[in-house]
Amino acid sequence: MPLRNLPTQSAQSLAQLIDIRPGQVSSMALTRNAGFDLTLLAFAPGESVSEEEYFGDTLYYLVEGMACVVLPDARVTLAAGEVLRVPAHVLHAVEGADDHGFKLLQLNAQQ
Repeated sequence: MPLRNLPTQSAQSLAQLIDIRPGQVSSMALTRNAGFDLTLLAFAPGESVSEEEYFGDTLYYLVEGMACVVLPDARVTLAAGEVLRVPAHVLHAVEGADDHGFKLLQLNAQQ
């Protein structure tokens, strides 16, 4: 499946493509195919994704704000512009690191 929901006529920042909505985790699929899933997420203050595990590696790129990836034995704080890889089959959660929302690009590699 081709890329979707991305600008084609002029450049835009990733942060402008999705809005933070009170009380919600919003998502926008940028592609879903046999090789990987690419999703842009916007988390309202206080929102999180509980523990999850993927069959392939997961890349998190923080677009805006501050976030934590909670691993079995560590908490990794991400600032805007930082990236983290979570290996396949590692149970982890994603949450805000402060009282503001955040925007995150998630790439799940399929194995």
